[in-house]
Amino acid sequence: MKSPATEYTRRQYGHIARKDSAFQQTALLYQLFLDDLDRCHCHIHNNDSAARGERIHHALSILMVLRNQALAMFDDQQGQSSSTNELPARLLELYDHCLACLTAVIVDNDLAPLNTARSMIDTVKGAWDELAIQQGQGDISQG
Repeated sequence: MKSPATEYTRRQYGHIARKDSAFQQTALLYQLFLDDLDRCHCHIHNNDSAARGERIHHALSILMVLRNQALAMFDDQQGQSSSTNELPARLLELYDHCLACLTAVIVDNDLAPLNTARSMIDTVKGAWDELAIQQGQGDISQG
């Protein structure tokens, strides 16, 4: 069975998303999420609420795929040591905070929560990029 990330990225981005490594697929999702936030930032700046809404909706879709991955990881590790569950639990907290930030952007049309979400995801994306490199797949943000 294919992971939700695989299905989402293949459906949305075709051959670009054909990655062998789960690390690389996750790093790609992070990059796509950050790209959406950057575009949303521009739309807010240009007072284009329709385009802003479309980018936020797309970013939320990606965030839900990432959240579902973390939830599946958490469920798979149930019954194991609490230190094993720490990463998925922290990722779930991060994604929930990002969801709150994006909701605030929708409601208030404010850049501050958008910048907060971008900063948090950018930090985590760096770690996934490193894992993808260690797997011999290279940095996906380079194409």
